[in-house]
Amino acid sequence: MFLMAHPSSPSVVQSTTPVIASNLTDGVVDSCFFSTKKINVLLDDNNYLLWRQQVLLAIKTYKLQNFLDSRTARPSQLVIDDTRVSQENPEFARFEQQDSALASWLLSSVSPAILPYLIGLDTSAQIWNAFINLYGSKTTSHLMFYRMALHSQRKVDLSMKDLLMKIKGYCDSLASCGEVISELEHVTTILNGLSPDYESIITIITTSQVPYSV
Repeated sequence: MFLMAHPSSPSVVQSTTPVIASNLTDGVVDSCFFSTKKINVLLDDNNYLLWRQQVLLAIKTYKLQNFLDSRTARPSQLVIDDTRVSQENPEFARFEQQDSALASWLLSSVSPAILPYLIGLDTSAQIWNAFINLYGSKTTSHLMFYRMALHSQRKVDLSMKDLLMKIKGYCDSLASCGEVISELEHVTTILNGLSPDYESIITIITTSQVPYSV
C-alpha cells in the first residue's frame, strides 16, 4: 500500500511525506519501502543538493538505486507457460509496482512549482534524470560564481568584520552547493584579501608552525 500526504508548504515537510513500509530483501520491496520516512525539504530552485542528499540516503538505505538508473533492464512483460500460452510475468508486475511506488514518492518530495516539468514522466529513472537535467548545470554555474567571488574579495574600504563576513558568506554558499571550503583555503582567502598594511600579520600567520583556524 502506498500512502501519500500532500504538504501545505512548498518548502518544508515535517510529517506529510508518503509512507511505504515492508520487508526488504536485496533491494526488493514487498509492499512498500519507506516506513514513516520524512524528507525535511521539498525540492525547489535553491536547495537541489540538500534535497538530493536526503533523497539518496533514503533510497540507498533500501538499496533501490537501480530504479534510478535508466540502464536497468525491466523484466519481460510476458512469459510463456508450460502450455505455451503467454501470460503476464509476475516479475514484471512486481518491478512496475515498485518503480511506480518510488516514482510517486519522488514526485511527492518536490515543490508544486517543479511538478509541471515532470508531466508525462512515469518511471523513477525518467523523473530522476529530469532532476539532473534541470539542476545539474545550474549547480555548476553557481559553484563557479561563488568560487570566483570568494577569491576576488579584497578589504579595500571594508572593515575587517565586513570582509570576514563576506568571505564566510561565500564559503557557506559553496557549502550549500556541495563544495565545502577547508579551513586552510578559508584562511588563505582572508590573507589574500588584505592590503600590504597587514604584511607583518600575514607573515606571522603564514610562517607559524601552528595552523590558524577561522
